[in-house]
Amino acid sequence: MKSSLLILLFLVPYLLFSQEFPREFGRISPGEIEMESYEKDPKAGAVVLFDIGESVFFDMQGGYDIRFTRTRRIKIFDQTALDNAEVSIPYYVDGYGQTEIVRSIEAYTYNFEGGRLMKKTLDPSTIFEERINNRWLAKKFVFPDVKEGSIIEFKYVLETPFHFNLPDWTFQDKIPTLYSQYKVGMIPFYEYTFLAQGIKRFDYQTSELAKTKRTWGSVVKNYGQNIGSGIEFQDYVHTYALKNVPAFTDESYITSKNDYIIKIDFQLAKFHRPDGSSSEIISTWPKLNEAFLKDDKFGKYIKSCGRLAKKIFDTAIVLTGKSEKEKNEMIINYVKSNFSWNGHYARYVSKSAKEFFAQKTGNSADINLFLTALLKHAGMDAHPVLLSTRSHGKIRVDYPFEHFFNYVIVFVNGERPFLTDGTTSYLSYDRIPPRCINDKGLLVKNDEVNWIMLNNNIPSLEKKHIAIELNPDQLTANTNISIQTTEYEAYKHKSNHQNDTISLKEFFSKKIGTIKNIKTSNYNNPKRPYTINLQGETGIEKIGNNIILSPFLNLGISKNQLIQKKRTYPVDFVYSTVEEFNIYVKVPDGFKITELPTPYNMNNDLAEIRLDYQMNQNTISITGKYVFKKSIYSPEEYPKVKTYLDTIVKRFNAELVFEKI
Repeated sequence: MKSSLLILLFLVPYLLFSQEFPREFGRISPGEIEMESYEKDPKAGAVVLFDIGESVFFDMQGGYDIRFTRTRRIKIFDQTALDNAEVSIPYYVDGYGQTEIVRSIEAYTYNFEGGRLMKKTLDPSTIFEERINNRWLAKKFVFPDVKEGSIIEFKYVLETPFHFNLPDWTFQDKIPTLYSQYKVGMIPFYEYTFLAQGIKRFDYQTSELAKTKRTWGSVVKNYGQNIGSGIEFQDYVHTYALKNVPAFTDESYITSKNDYIIKIDFQLAKFHRPDGSSSEIISTWPKLNEAFLKDDKFGKYIKSCGRLAKKIFDTAIVLTGKSEKEKNEMIINYVKSNFSWNGHYARYVSKSAKEFFAQKTGNSADINLFLTALLKHAGMDAHPVLLSTRSHGKIRVDYPFEHFFNYVIVFVNGERPFLTDGTTSYLSYDRIPPRCINDKGLLVKNDEVNWIMLNNNIPSLEKKHIAIELNPDQLTANTNISIQTTEYEAYKHKSNHQNDTISLKEFFSKKIGTIKNIKTSNYNNPKRPYTINLQGETGIEKIGNNIILSPFLNLGISKNQLIQKKRTYPVDFVYSTVEEFNIYVKVPDGFKITELPTPYNMNNDLAEIRLDYQMNQNTISITGKYVFKKSIYSPEEYPKVKTYLDTIVKRFNAELVFEKI
């Protein structure tokens, strides 16, 4: 480990003008050291002092690769922002021998202690590598000795041979940013289209020719004219900068922050050859559609599955005499039962149909393009649908960019059109998993460009039956709970716990208390409600002669995640939900209820909230229900949705107070 470097600073009064500081790597100003908060967001736990990126094309064995350099500095104000000390630098590998390279990582932590600035250098041996998926890896490290008041900065270089992967730039982060700048030096061989998201105007923007000239090939000057076979050119340098960018803080109920965060995306549009000819990389959706259908790992792959499909229908699936619905269900369930998903998202297959059939496992494209082939062979009007998963961001239909897509599912057009996905057995044959419910997808079909809506408005139910018997002497209550779930609520529990009783016990014990017994049913039958039966014990509180019970047992919404006063993007719940409660509380001998909470009833086009309390002899009956009738609510509806959630949190976490007689 390198020893810390002591830098003695003679601090002088420092006048801050809009809290701007030098943007030179390794040079820390007195103002940055003295800074204790960010004036435009005093509650922020940290602030990005500057974030500067630059991409240039450099000569590489007769061609050009891209070199991206990033320099970033952050001031930490309090403990809540210490996670900014963790850095991840993703890079791409194509699987065919070419890879991006991350090099020259430098990172320093600065702490001002005893009148001196302590500089701690990152030990290169602590940098490690992590695989994100089969195409993306990441270099990771953690800054040393980070605490309140620390300044951290890092710098690295990423070199890429992939011209389609010109680094994008994000101006916004989860903490405020004082200054963010991106500079791109373009050369005449590659033409890019860029998309600016969330930007009305830049604080600084220029486009100008570089002062120096470069050459490609043999340039021979004669009386100032080039008579050689090469060409002479200048880079065209674009600079974009934003100041005082607010934090992106409200990340609850959205598809992906990539859909809303302030950023610039680049897409390679044309390749210009030195001889003057050019090739369009992307031009229109019809051409992109056609390219997928002609690709060996997409459209041609589907056609190649014919012989295997015939074998399967001859030996494993008997469709004779079956209805269209029965055929669809049998084929889809066959794929779900006999092939397993390896967890990788993909728009192209990773192996031949013969290899996939033998190995019984593959990525999402392996499974769903094979499923498409089986359905087609059975006479169904089935076609692939390309989409972007929720974490990947939404598709911009105005721009035919292939990189928007990272997944493929199947559309079956018939008496009742539906979408399907063969990667999961947790859902019915005519459902797609929540990760795929993301606005719209591209139907890949000959001579057609159609967009298929992916949203699902079928309500998902979670119904809870709870019986509670209090033991005042032990300050406990015995609980008998039955939870019935359907559709995506069932999927959520199944995918989170895989029907593992230990995992389920850990989850529910954090809400209820001690779980003594647990039993589930219909795990392998998505047509039936997935049911979880629990027997447990929860604690009750005693204040004076009163005992207090929370009858909802933390099984409802306990916290409103919508905290902002206003919101400029939709509230996306993924699917509409119905939560129901039927609770029975036996009043213990020697006690009486002091007062039943007030009933509540609200119902409109957006939501329904209903809660009622009844006393029958010595048993309190509570019936409650809340429904979000839409899966997506507009920014204009945000205040109402926020109010509904506030009401639910308040009323579905109410307490019962029992008084000793």
